[in-house]
Amino acid sequence: MQDNETKIKWRQFIAGDNDSYSWLYNEYVQTLYQYSLRFTSNPELIKDCIQEVFTQLYKNRERLIVPDNIKVYLFVTIKNCVLRALYKESIYERSTMEQVPFLLEPTVEDEFINNEQYKNQQKKVKEILSILTPRQKEIIYYRFIQEMSMEEICILMDMNYQSAQNLIQRSLKKIRQNYSSTGLFLLLLYLSMK
Repeated sequence: MQDNETKIKWRQFIAGDNDSYSWLYNEYVQTLYQYSLRFTSNPELIKDCIQEVFTQLYKNRERLIVPDNIKVYLFVTIKNCVLRALYKESIYERSTMEQVPFLLEPTVEDEFINNEQYKNQQKKVKEILSILTPRQKEIIYYRFIQEMSMEEICILMDMNYQSAQNLIQRSLKKIRQNYSSTGLFLLLLYLSMK
């Protein structure tokens, strides 16, 4: 659910208020950075893309509207920017989204915990996630870590509702088939702590 303060700040920003623009940047920069790490581990590319996104927002603010969900809007925008940058570097071909990895395992910036049980669970979760395709990892991330609605996921992944539902179900079924319900429980427990 979009909070009212964010929508108010967005309206103020598109009306020309620079303090609201700064507030939006500060509110979302870390979230966008962490999200972008799911596509690439190149911090400079990510910083450049965040810069580009906020520069374009500022330049085009008079033509912007208030999106239904600002976070989803920014996620779509940064995702497109990162993918364009990766394509430009010829790391991936434009022909298929399946080639672009979606990293769901913890990133370097995530907190390091010196708990042996946690390390073992983390290892098991990585093993479980390794059987999923990049798109399956991506949809699991949106649904269970970002707790997005199916409608928001459909917008972000450019899918229809039924296809998104099917992808989630196939992902969970794949985990259950390979790791029983214990593996699914462990994965969901881990994701709920992120």
